Amino acid sequence: MVRASWFEIPVTDLDRAVAFYEAVFAVTLERDASEGEEAAYFPAGDGPVGSAGALVKGESYVPSIDGTRVYLEFADIDGAVERAVAAGGSVLFAPTEVDDTLVAEIRDSEGNRVALRADLEDPDDDLDDELEHLLDTDGDDALDS
Repeated sequence: MVRASWFEIPVTDLDRAVAFYEAVFAVTLERDASEGEEAAYFPAGDGPVGSAGALVKGESYVPSIDGTRVYLEFADIDGAVERAVAAGGSVLFAPTEVDDTLVAEIRDSEGNRVALRADLEDPDDDLDDELEHLLDTDGDDALDS
């Protein structure tokens, strides 16, 4: 299996990019600098799912709308797209249902194409449905009161 483990989004103005991404995703990025490069790290969750990454300003980092697309998982895609536009970005691909996901693409403050992705089905819904079925089958109405 091949799984992305790290991503770096090129920026030319780290302050502007940090303000953009913090506004869009309602997170705080952690800044650092080493070996002539400046970076701002996205918060990383625990567990094996997904990957972590950073905004990076450096000589070899050139923002582009072309090339590899990074898909960022985010539950509120509609809100993120609205906040991206308000923060100076633009919509490249409006939120659209594709199979069981919602996807969109935005142009960030630096000119990068960044894709957004969210599952349409909530796994907790399946558990709720199963619990409701079991309660109905057993005739137990204790949770209804």
